[in-house]
Amino acid sequence: MGQRADSGSEMATTRTALLFVAALVTALALALPSGATAGLRSCGGGIRVAIVSCPKAKRIAKEYAKTQAHSLQGYTCSGGGSQGRCVLDRKVVLFPL
Repeated sequence: MGQRADSGSEMATTRTALLFVAALVTALALALPSGATAGLRSCGGGIRVAIVSCPKAKRIAKEYAKTQAHSLQGYTCSGGGSQGRCVLDRKVVLFPL
């Protein structure tokens, strides 16, 4: 019976250690910027861009807010919740709706 008690406590220790490692990995993953938002710069008014000029991004955001079109100036656009997004190749425009 002594061996069963030892294996049970080892199992609990192993389980606790695995839980700690999983929590640590999750915390680190959440702390790092995602690929979608890394490197975006702010143009003001909640508009953020990657590889797009701010005046162009503001025109796209304004036009999308008016029309809700899926394609604007060659960009593929979508909106969900409180944010709109237009993408063309690696060019990204994010804006509030």
